[in-house]
Amino acid sequence: MRSFYFITGLALVSSLPALAQTSTAPQTPPQAPIGQLVQDPITEPIQKNDHLRVIVAGEVKYSAELVTVSEDGTIELPFIGQVLVANNPTGRAARFIESRLKSAKYLKNPSVTVLIVARKAREVIVNGAVAGQGRRVLREGTRLSDVLEEANPAPLADLEHVEVLRGKATLKIDYKKYRNGQDSSQTTNPMLEDGDRVYVRLGQPTEGSVKIVGEVKDLTKPLLPITEGNTVSYLLSMVGGITELGDRKNVFLLRKGQRIPVPYEEIVAGASEKDIKLQDKDEIYVPRLEKPRQYTVYGGVRTPGPFPLQGKITVLQAVANAGPLEGAKRKDIQLARRLPDGSLPEKATKINLENGKQAALEIQDGDVLYIPDPSRKSGFDFNQALSTVGSLIWIRSLIR
Repeated sequence: MRSFYFITGLALVSSLPALAQTSTAPQTPPQAPIGQLVQDPITEPIQKNDHLRVIVAGEVKYSAELVTVSEDGTIELPFIGQVLVANNPTGRAARFIESRLKSAKYLKNPSVTVLIVARKAREVIVNGAVAGQGRRVLREGTRLSDVLEEANPAPLADLEHVEVLRGKATLKIDYKKYRNGQDSSQTTNPMLEDGDRVYVRLGQPTEGSVKIVGEVKDLTKPLLPITEGNTVSYLLSMVGGITELGDRKNVFLLRKGQRIPVPYEEIVAGASEKDIKLQDKDEIYVPRLEKPRQYTVYGGVRTPGPFPLQGKITVLQAVANAGPLEGAKRKDIQLARRLPDGSLPEKATKINLENGKQAALEIQDGDVLYIPDPSRKSGFDFNQALSTVGSLIWIRSLIR
């Protein structure tokens, strides 16, 4: 059913002086240029599909209670037939009708009023692989992106082949380029017109769904459809990835009751061959870390000891958080990064904070930083402590 919004207007009564006619044949009224809105301070221009009331004063048989403006901009009236009214204000349309009634010698001095009683809402229709199918109100300046993003395309929507059906024409649009920021032109994000139908096809057919449980960033999508070739890392990226509390080393897949370890850290580091292709009814589990992630700073700082590792942090930020003492040697910082088995290395890595690349090195869980203490007269060999004992407790006792 078509939707309409109603317009309340003032009745406009128009009259013209009698015109001398040399012929009894009806004359065609003057036409407004197609597509041009004729400005008039009294009322709105008439549009296609508007519903009008035409009142001829004292002459019911020449009046029309309700007529609709056709696609060619005309209305059909008793006795005088078609009259072009679109793109003209109601006052001018009334004068056209008066002229036709007089030229056809039906009335000598007619007085006509034209009212817009209802107007079809401008709209577009969205169908296909979107969450919100149906009609959308078309406002001034509405583009494809306004309508599609409101309709929320499905994860498997084929955005490279969006179609806009406009009359007998079909516009084929690669909307994915616009969404990815590759192209923001009219080609990928066109202005929509009244009556457009937007259709979004579904991509490859789904091959089932996979459940995701645990420490992922988007918990609103616990069940995701999959297509051929989808992997664990791909689906985890679809839910925003793993949270800071997620145990990346112990991600696993549950398939038909069998627990399959997922080497997630190796996969994201580039070992794509270790990624696991998903099957229908697989379940991905991301457990919570048993202990919080942390790093430790010792030596010439105001606040030595462990610090929680939340999000990304650089060596420079880690040192700043601990509050280096005045005179601390920024060029001789030692970084001990734990080995895969959790133990400390025998030799630390030297970090120069005045080297931008080294200062921007990202801290990892379990890292130990030693900043030489300017107040200590005797030197302390951090590497010797590592190679001798490799124990954080022993290092702490030596530094103190």
